[in-house]
Amino acid sequence: MNLFFRSMLIVLLLGIGLSKVESQSPSVIISILTCSPGDELYSIYGHNAIRVQNLETGSDLVYNYGTFDFDTPGFALKFMRGQLPYLLSVASYDDFLYEYQYYKRSVTEQILNLDEPTAEKIIIFLQINMLPENRAYAYDFFKDNCATRIRDVLEQNIATLHWDEQRATEKTFRSIIKEYQRPMAWADFGIDLIIGAPADQKTSLSEEMFIPDYLAIAISGATLGGASTTQLELQHRSLLEFDNRSENTPLVWTPRFLFFTLWLIELGIFLMQARGKSFKWTKLYDTLWVIILTLGGLLMLFMWFGTNHIPTKYNWNILWANLLIPIWYFYARRKKWSKMMAMVILGCLVISIVNALQIVQILPQYFNSIVVLIGSILLLKGWRIWKDDADHVNRKMA
Repeated sequence: MNLFFRSMLIVLLLGIGLSKVESQSPSVIISILTCSPGDELYSIYGHNAIRVQNLETGSDLVYNYGTFDFDTPGFALKFMRGQLPYLLSVASYDDFLYEYQYYKRSVTEQILNLDEPTAEKIIIFLQINMLPENRAYAYDFFKDNCATRIRDVLEQNIATLHWDEQRATEKTFRSIIKEYQRPMAWADFGIDLIIGAPADQKTSLSEEMFIPDYLAIAISGATLGGASTTQLELQHRSLLEFDNRSENTPLVWTPRFLFFTLWLIELGIFLMQARGKSFKWTKLYDTLWVIILTLGGLLMLFMWFGTNHIPTKYNWNILWANLLIPIWYFYARRKKWSKMMAMVILGCLVISIVNALQIVQILPQYFNSIVVLIGSILLLKGWRIWKDDADHVNRKMA
């Protein structure tokens, strides 16, 4: 379809939308739906959608900016690289609510206090957005998602909208998402390793609306007409209510418990070696550690340089998961220049541990406290391997 026919189609839709809204606007209700977090990783931050009811025709639709097409060519790779287009979709209210009832996720509704022209603009805006050439957008977790899109719909179509900036929390992106990740200890740890310094920027009120609950809070405090006391939220009600309190991961299944146990094992090996005792399996154990660390470092580099995900850029975790460690371990540790490489690795580990202790913020990025355990393990392991190599050379010279 050429540009002329596309333009004509938009004009036609505008005309149809206006004619419908002009006759139906007194009975049209526009509201924001906020859905509680789910149990799966992709749903732990909750969800938002726009509901448009027409009381005269019985039409009741939900516009959803959080959908994507599983049949997209190269779906998995595009998803991983941050190149998967997200879509605006529309469904009946009953179908939308049934899904959340099935998964026992609470849903609240904020009915908006809109006049007739504003209701017209929003409905037409959504109709135009639903055109095939407009539905897709480049998703960004912090900057452009199902919640921020709704924020933008409101800002672009409500001329008198005024956000209460005093409600800004000034939290960082990371601290906000950690509020939702804490019950999932492994997910919280993994995400801390994957996302970099951009996640530690303080948010404005507008930016923190990337989380559905925060958008709902901002809407509850928004007004119409600048300094007037007319509230944007006309009514707030619960549509579905469940006990969504997530249970924390049992201590013995947490990464903190695992790495503390591994630290005790490493300390035990270190002390036994200091007494002149050794174990045959320690070489295999050390090699496995270095391989896992290498894979972790490569993943961090891929997420930094190989994807479009902004939150995974500038990830300073690469200091302790650096690729000098496998080079030193597998190739260079008995070379003449290995001592210089070991000093560089030592410096990276010390900086990482100090940063993770959060006593002094050396780097512009939060490090999970488990990095203290990982860094300590690597220091003990490196000293033990260095000492073993030195003893081996001395025995050979003797």
